[in-house]
Amino acid sequence: MKIILLLSTLMIAGTAIAAETGTPSEEARYVSLLCTTASAQPDASRDAYLQQLNDMHMRSHSSSSLNKTDFDNEVAGKVVDGWLALSPEQRRQANTPAGCEKALGEQLKTAD
Repeated sequence: MKIILLLSTLMIAGTAIAAETGTPSEEARYVSLLCTTASAQPDASRDAYLQQLNDMHMRSHSSSSLNKTDFDNEVAGKVVDGWLALSPEQRRQANTPAGCEKALGEQLKTAD
């Protein structure tokens, strides 16, 4: 019984930490979504990018999905800020999804 209680406590604590900090896969998903958006609009505003990411996130879940995840404004904002921190030249060079993900990934690593 003590083991079950201990494992339950650890699981709850781990879930709370993951929810607080965002997961690497969650960040990667927002990077991928942003790169799709940024290829069409490389110079949009922060708010416009966040709204587009939110819209894309919501469309990616069916109304009957059991595993819906909430839009994480903090993680999405970090990704958008990383894109906006790139120079205009870096943005031009990141004109493919793979190039964008690479440039944005490097930018986010240096920002941490």
